[in-house]
Amino acid sequence: MTLSRRSFLKAAAAAALALWAGKVPRASAAAPYTGLRQIVTGDMRRSRMVLWQSHALPQDTHLELRAAADGPSQRIDASYTRLDQDDTVNYFFAATLTGLTPGSFYQYRVLWNGAAGPWQPLYTLRAEARTCTAVLLTDSQCADYEVFHRVLTAAVQQHGAVDFLADLGDLTDNGESDWHWRSFTAAMGDVWARLPFAPVMGNHECYGLQWQMCLPSRYLANFVLPPNGSARFPGYYYEFTAGPVHVFVLNTQFLELKDLRAGLMQEQLLWFKRVAAAAKEPWKVVLMHKDILAYDEYQEGTQTSGGFSDVGNALMPAFDALGINLVLTGHMHTYRNRGHLYAKKPSDRGPVYVLSGPAGDQIYTVPADPLDKVAIPQPTRNNYLTLEASETSLRLHAWYVDGTPIDQITLTR
Repeated sequence: MTLSRRSFLKAAAAAALALWAGKVPRASAAAPYTGLRQIVTGDMRRSRMVLWQSHALPQDTHLELRAAADGPSQRIDASYTRLDQDDTVNYFFAATLTGLTPGSFYQYRVLWNGAAGPWQPLYTLRAEARTCTAVLLTDSQCADYEVFHRVLTAAVQQHGAVDFLADLGDLTDNGESDWHWRSFTAAMGDVWARLPFAPVMGNHECYGLQWQMCLPSRYLANFVLPPNGSARFPGYYYEFTAGPVHVFVLNTQFLELKDLRAGLMQEQLLWFKRVAAAAKEPWKVVLMHKDILAYDEYQEGTQTSGGFSDVGNALMPAFDALGINLVLTGHMHTYRNRGHLYAKKPSDRGPVYVLSGPAGDQIYTVPADPLDKVAIPQPTRNNYLTLEASETSLRLHAWYVDGTPIDQITLTR
């Protein structure tokens, strides 16, 4: 949500930290590194990005990779980035795995000054993969990340055999807070060590410690993302394929960043038009944080509340022209299905637009919009999405955390 609607207070954060202890899986005090995670790559059949982090810089840290539980291992060296922020030094280590065999099972682990961590599984997609499944959450920002941990755990337990996991923005409540990022990382546990993760930048990733706008330095350090060819905005937006689905992860933070790094939307739109027009997969899916509808949020571009948002006005014409099938958003902390929209009107063609979330503890009451076909009762209960794709069908399910279905959408070719 926007800064005016957030409920974060430093006192609440301190209280949440006390509640946090003992609830969410976390490394022991002696653990040298945390946050082991797989990140999606442009080609999920043959490559993967693996990251981990620490407050210390070791003499040596690298990955071991093996193709069988008793087979020989291969050393994969890591690069690192240092970030000094929030009176804390963090080192982020990244190892690029390339030349993997499609449709194969691997194991990998971190070596830290000679000590080995536990083996983790890594699966590559088949070269001829004709299906794809995913779990998608959004707005995991919390004052107490135990809530997000419960939502994530429920989603993965109920739908764990998936090709990737995504979070559609506002991963944490404050983009410069080490406590929030540590808490988010702890809540993820080993889930993202086992499942490739696709992050989406939200507006809260661009909020500084004093709630001023800031560059998303911690987000960019946390995730080494598929290259987009941009010198000014590397990691801000990207694309990847998973079986029959071409996923475009777009950035909606041009308002937050306009005075810090202008030109985001213009450059991104040129890139998006080029790569989406060239995509050959049966399905084109967009993931982004802010929604196409404004609801009760004031829009700087239109200088009104309600109706289409600045993001919707900027991107919906391109979605129509490029044959996008499905657009998934967060930000408003509720579930809404608008069905097909074309030229900003209900239609039997054009993208299907779905808003979901939250996965965290920030709960709001969101007003209705005439374009909502399905809307859940307010205030919203935690919810998430699952995606199942084949060459001929694309199915989206919305779920409450207890497994109760909310909605189902099926697109066919």
